[in-house]
Amino acid sequence: MPLPKRPWWNRTIKAEDRKRCMNGLALVHVEHWAYRFTIMLTLSVVVAVMGLSLNSAAVVIGAMLLAPLMQPVLATGAAMSMALPGKTLMSGIRVVAATTWCIAIAFIIYKFIPDTPFTPEIMARTQPDVRDLIVALAAGAAGAYATVRADVSSSLPGVAVAVALVPPLATVGITLETGDFARAYGAMLLYTTNLVAIIFSSILVFVTTGFVPARRITTQVPRMLFTTVMATAVVVLVAFPLFEASQASIRNTQDLADAEAIVDVWLAGADLERTVDISNGSVDVVLRGFDSPPDQVPLEESFAVRFPDKVVLVEWIRLERATTTTTAPPPPDEQQRLAVEGEVAEWLASADIEYQIDSVTFIDGGIRIDASGNGTPPPLSGLIKQLEATGETRTPRLNWTQRETIRPGDEVATPLELNTESIQAAVDEWSRGRWVIRELTYNGDLLVLELAGAFEPNTFQIRQLRERLNEIDDDYTLELYFVERVIVTTTTTAPPTTLA
Repeated sequence: MPLPKRPWWNRTIKAEDRKRCMNGLALVHVEHWAYRFTIMLTLSVVVAVMGLSLNSAAVVIGAMLLAPLMQPVLATGAAMSMALPGKTLMSGIRVVAATTWCIAIAFIIYKFIPDTPFTPEIMARTQPDVRDLIVALAAGAAGAYATVRADVSSSLPGVAVAVALVPPLATVGITLETGDFARAYGAMLLYTTNLVAIIFSSILVFVTTGFVPARRITTQVPRMLFTTVMATAVVVLVAFPLFEASQASIRNTQDLADAEAIVDVWLAGADLERTVDISNGSVDVVLRGFDSPPDQVPLEESFAVRFPDKVVLVEWIRLERATTTTTAPPPPDEQQRLAVEGEVAEWLASADIEYQIDSVTFIDGGIRIDASGNGTPPPLSGLIKQLEATGETRTPRLNWTQRETIRPGDEVATPLELNTESIQAAVDEWSRGRWVIRELTYNGDLLVLELAGAFEPNTFQIRQLRERLNEIDDDYTLELYFVERVIVTTTTTAPPTTLA
């Protein structure tokens, strides 16, 4: 008579397989493990920072494959599943130390990278939602299973890509270096989500696959139940902000879809391309085409019903239709002008901005180009190369007019007022969370700034401020004053202390 199969809770793996797993997770002493781990972790952070700053998904994936951080994380789950408090503490300390090291390395590296806007690869890791938690749970379970079963260990690289740990940490270092604490929080939340989900799912997998001996399960029930309950509680706590983020993303997507539908009904087949964007206080509609837009009143009424707290702003970029004649081709000069205008249009289109070419004229052996747009035109050197490739030897000169949207009732700001607003925004961004701006005055030549805080800005921080201000006005004098803020504690015997 065949022996009955053991129940799932009494199954176990061979002792040599368990020893192999313990060695792979460094739960037992491994010669020079810390040295090798630190080298590979540092290199993976360097690659991740470069990939994120270059917006290269391939380079970021390479950093995921290099990163060894999954090893101590799975080791923590394995130690918790076997109720080994000493091993759990050791693995947890390794994870905390590795986390701090990754953030510090990314912070230092990004200091030497020129200031550039955050790339989509960076932004993608600052807005986690509940879907990231689901991915981390599944990938963590797969990683634990591949660790226990040698026949599926080839799946570990896929697990490393599915639940990345180093790129979010690199994003934390990058955003902290720029002083963007809100996005740093988002990236840290993504990393924490991946971390706790891997540990939670690995505990379940290690128990159910027989990695934990059956005898230990029966003798360490209270400890194992406590560990499982704590891990579950942490996962639930992390899930709350992720769920809220998911709901916000769904609402934003639905709002944008409704706004686009309202604009499509309003246009009613007009030959116009539309771009719709929703911000905190407005719905921006950009139209581009040959036809004039319809009456704006019905659009405003529709938006007032669906978005009563937002103002609709419409911008129309008119395109001129090309006309041909059947009598005679244009004169040679006009042909050359049209050819140059085509090159100018292609050059401006490369900047991904809304633009309009007002005129192209040949004067004094050169080419005068009058154009306008809502952004910064590309470098003129690119247009020069394009014209040289067509055989055009005349030097182009660009007269560019910046277009801005003015809300109803707003007054047109003077250049000094615009510079002051830009300076105020730059100083606010630089000082956020560190100092209070008590006074900021600017007259075009002299900028007076008075700060208050617990510590005085150092030379490096002042240099960062000057670099930001030089992008707005490179000819000014800065007078910086600092007032130390001291906490005054009152007692019940003395009269209250007042700070003037």
